[in-house]
Amino acid sequence: MACQRSGLITSLMTATLALGAAHPVTAEAKGKSKVAVASVFDAAKRKRTKHELTPNLSYSAYANARFLGERDINRDDAIRDASDELGLYVGVVGRAQLSSRIMAFAHGELSLKDKSTHARSYGRIMDPRLKEALVAISISDAVTVRVGRLRFSDKTKWVADASVDGLHIAHKTNTRVLEFAALRGTEDNTSTYVMAHMGRVDAAAHWGGLALGEIDGDAKRLHLTGYYATQTTRRFSYSVNVGAIWGDAANGKRAGFGFDLRAVRKLGDHKLKPQLMFGLAYGSSGFQQSGLHSNKTYDGGQTQCHRYGFTTQAELTNIAVASVGVGIRPSRKMSADLIVSGFLQPSPIATTTLGRIAGETTGKSRFLGTEISAVGAYRPTKKTKFELGVGRIMPGPAYRDQSTTTRLFTRFSDYLRPFRKDLRYDPLYLTRQRSLAGTWNRTCARKRQRALRRRGTGRCKLCPLHRI
Repeated sequence: MACQRSGLITSLMTATLALGAAHPVTAEAKGKSKVAVASVFDAAKRKRTKHELTPNLSYSAYANARFLGERDINRDDAIRDASDELGLYVGVVGRAQLSSRIMAFAHGELSLKDKSTHARSYGRIMDPRLKEALVAISISDAVTVRVGRLRFSDKTKWVADASVDGLHIAHKTNTRVLEFAALRGTEDNTSTYVMAHMGRVDAAAHWGGLALGEIDGDAKRLHLTGYYATQTTRRFSYSVNVGAIWGDAANGKRAGFGFDLRAVRKLGDHKLKPQLMFGLAYGSSGFQQSGLHSNKTYDGGQTQCHRYGFTTQAELTNIAVASVGVGIRPSRKMSADLIVSGFLQPSPIATTTLGRIAGETTGKSRFLGTEISAVGAYRPTKKTKFELGVGRIMPGPAYRDQSTTTRLFTRFSDYLRPFRKDLRYDPLYLTRQRSLAGTWNRTCARKRQRALRRRGTGRCKLCPLHRI
């Protein structure tokens, strides 16, 4: 077993180096600004801590309320099923600089949910969750070791966007990153992984390769992924992800292939800043993603949307997805998108599940259906945000049950302010300030007199009453 794991890690490193070396580095491109290289995990870029308790200890607290309503998710039962869930979430993020080279970070969240369906009510459920807890040790300016519960997330969120437990080692410069990790999934994901990632960046694009070995019980899989993203002009940008899997793939296959292409075209200089989005994705019947993925993207907006349907949230197995959307970005405070997606089966089968939509297919048609969705967000301040999403699926002839499915999601988030007493109206504080002001005035008068005698002029740069 040890020899097998050693061979697997060696193959991961070799494949990653080959993928990462597929493009030359031109980080010093003339006339263009530099772009920071993206790593799968970087403790310095986790959730911000906005309030300082001491120079080495800071924290943030937040709260949000969410509502999720779904209709007719389950089909073939002749019932118009309904599900409504209201949730309240409170979280705390803390960061401590233990020394010049050691940093600790933690993120905990407590949720209170009330869920009901057409058949029953589940009552209130309280769920505490430790989302992140890690220690980062800087071996040198370029090498960092992290251990604990980490939030892995690649640049496009196509490979990884999940919390994991494990060890992560990265060598990162301004233009290159090389990472290795041994990790295990959390919550419902019980797989064990080894990972190798190499990424590079120049003034206009970033690219790289990621290899992920997975052991899930008796199943063993090797995931290889290459990615490339660039902005060719001021108004056009695109990203490409290509993946392959070997081993115990989906649907009893030994291998599978998939890709995801996404492009954004900004339209004119109107004050609403309209843009078009195009997406095309394909996964063979054997292709299977890592289990750490979320398939979410921002598309330059203020809220995330799912690449393969807001309501559907399809997995990229035996499916082809084409999407087109129009959006507006009038300011950094607001964004809105209207997206239409179509779903096909490359290999028609009689029973399948389209993402979160459960239902039987006939096996006689490739067309699974169409989804229309709208997502948007408004951020009135830097600490508050309101998000809204709604989607509707119209099933195609591949499904036996032709009932439509609807999903509604809203969320209001706020970073909590620390309690601070207004000292401007505190008599003790004002008395103290007057006493200090008198001392400063006397001190400054003596210093000015000495300076005038020596140089002919002088100002006190120490006291706030005379500071320039």
